[in-house]
Amino acid sequence: MRPRKPNWSTEQKLLLVQLVKTRREDLLTGRHSCREIATNRRWAWDEIAEEISTAHPDVPRTGKECERHWFVELAKAKELMLTHRSHTGHISPVTKVVLEILKLQRKEADFKDRTEEDNTTFEEEEEPQEEMKYVPTAITPIINIELPVNHTNDMSRLENAPMSPPCSPSPSAEKRDLEISVLRRQERVLQLQEEYYSLKIKHLKARMLMDL
Repeated sequence: MRPRKPNWSTEQKLLLVQLVKTRREDLLTGRHSCREIATNRRWAWDEIAEEISTAHPDVPRTGKECERHWFVELAKAKELMLTHRSHTGHISPVTKVVLEILKLQRKEADFKDRTEEDNTTFEEEEEPQEEMKYVPTAITPIINIELPVNHTNDMSRLENAPMSPPCSPSPSAEKRDLEISVLRRQERVLQLQEEYYSLKIKHLKARMLMDL
């Protein structure tokens, strides 16, 4: 039977939560089902255990031990938040750091949700551009010729007379007008997008300043 390790000292606990706060993006984000994220998280816990063991060589810790004890301290902090004892009474330095981590996570999650909501609203408000295509239409000229009755010579002259070319609108002119109209609409859409993004940036900056 292996001897049981000593309990975590206050110094080890404080170092643990401070390291978790520094590396919370590697440890506290991502899906557990993703193999790459799970591997990176395991490496991060092992590195934290190595730093704690270097600082306290008399009681070395493993990555699994560090992860288990982090959840112990996390449960204590959440219990204080539920019982509203985090604002009154004595709080240990370790729990204070854990509460700071929870507040940072909540702010980051709120900011991410607001950003996704703004992007969704912009996509819904953005109107799709109408694509206008030019389809040339063939115009068949209609020529009415009145033939004089019982005049063979006049008929011969009419058959041999040269016909004047039909007048039809220029397709290139209509196509050019349509292209100019489409370019003007695209220019207006780009102007509206530029105004929207400038207002969005100002709005996000104001929210960040209010959160601080």
